[in-house]
Amino acid sequence: MAMMQKDWTISALSVEFGMDRRTLAKRMNDVTPVRKDKKTSYYKMEDAARAIFAGASMPDVISWDEARARKVAAEAEMAEMELAKERGLLLPVEMVAEINENIFGVFRARMTALPAKAAPDVFSADSLTEAKTLLKQHINAALDELANSVVETYEADTNTDTKQASS
Repeated sequence: MAMMQKDWTISALSVEFGMDRRTLAKRMNDVTPVRKDKKTSYYKMEDAARAIFAGASMPDVISWDEARARKVAAEAEMAEMELAKERGLLLPVEMVAEINENIFGVFRARMTALPAKAAPDVFSADSLTEAKTLLKQHINAALDELANSVVETYEADTNTDTKQASS
């Protein structure tokens, strides 16, 4: 016995697709029914499915081509990152965290030592202006020393990494 195509009402389609009847009716607005009774219109499942899903927005579903394009873009980005690492333009997060930890540790040590270093000079100053000038000089000297030591430390670290990699 051959299978017969069944005609579907809006109510039957709403049950099958698990959609509100009014929403489904709006999506079916442009579909021509295969037959009509006094009050009821009947549709083919194929026509109904096209109309229902054409109007549906499915943000979680992407096309095969879009998925492939995303994959290719991600692979290209990863290759660029590897190249940047090899050129020394990109550092691992752990290394940056260690460098920052060292920088702020040295900064804290220099700044907490500043009052002891500057106090004798500031105390012996003849005027407030001279005391401010001396204090600024001590601060600038500490910052210069800090900047130079951080650059030297970082350069020494990168040179030892390079030497270890080439050995």
